[in-house]
Amino acid sequence: MKIMVKDELATKQLAIKIAPFLQPNLCLLLEGELAAGKTTFTKYLLAALGVDQSVTSPTFIIMNQYVTPTNILVNHMDCYRLLGLEYEEEWAMYFDYFPDSINIIEWPPVISKNLIEQYEIIKINITIINTQERLFTIKTKNLALKAVLESDK
Repeated sequence: MKIMVKDELATKQLAIKIAPFLQPNLCLLLEGELAAGKTTFTKYLLAALGVDQSVTSPTFIIMNQYVTPTNILVNHMDCYRLLGLEYEEEWAMYFDYFPDSINIIEWPPVISKNLIEQYEIIKINITIINTQERLFTIKTKNLALKAVLESDK
């Protein structure tokens, strides 16, 4: 499903619609070029989940963790720095944090093949249209989420 967002406010509104569908044992895979808005989208998702901490890009430390008011752990991971690593052992330790948590993963191709059978997956690709507009391509098997997103078309 493709959703065009015209500005950052529309990005926030989309995050608010998706956030209720983020549950433990789910991986939200965010793809898009540099500066597409992956971390900005994550910031709005976490705010909608009730996280009141400052949300920053985990590019340099690989993973930030947050806790919702209902004590659900949210892992915000950026795999960009893992792209050149050839051995699963070098990054597989992060999987220990994934069960019973919500996992938001930027630059996921390096690890996504190991997640598909274990977790519910929502894939979002963010394409830059211009300085304000973004095209969100969303793939999910969650029928309720699909219905909510299609109702606005």
